[in-house]
Amino acid sequence: MVTPLSPTGERKNQQRAITEAVHALYAARIAGAVDDFVSYFASDARLTVVGNPALSPGAGLRMGRDDIARYLEHLHDQNEYLSHSIDDIVCEGDHVLVRWTVEVRLLDNGRTGSFELLDHIRLRDGLIVELTHFYDTGGLAIAHGRVKIA
Repeated sequence: MVTPLSPTGERKNQQRAITEAVHALYAARIAGAVDDFVSYFASDARLTVVGNPALSPGAGLRMGRDDIARYLEHLHDQNEYLSHSIDDIVCEGDHVLVRWTVEVRLLDNGRTGSFELLDHIRLRDGLIVELTHFYDTGGLAIAHGRVKIA
């Protein structure tokens, strides 16, 4: 994503570069541009989707670019991404937090929904080595019809 801070420190330049890279990373994710998306990850990267697999079949750990690429392909087989926005980016050292919103159409039932998400990213040598993805698994399970509201 970016070059680490130089010993003299160029914090503003680093944050600007991270912000630009985050916007490009999420644009690639939403567009389903798999090669572009995985190019931001180290070869040994780990992507964890937090959640209960009974409510969220996509929950779990993906290891390496190939596994992460298959996950993104699966997301685009299941959803049509209508829009997204990056709401906040917080950078501290090799950690980046991204709060974002996405509007999707679920291809299994045609329902649309807007979901808030939070990603914690850890960088090494300018590449993502860990991405932990948090979202409203219950809301998405309801939208998919996996959970009935009383």
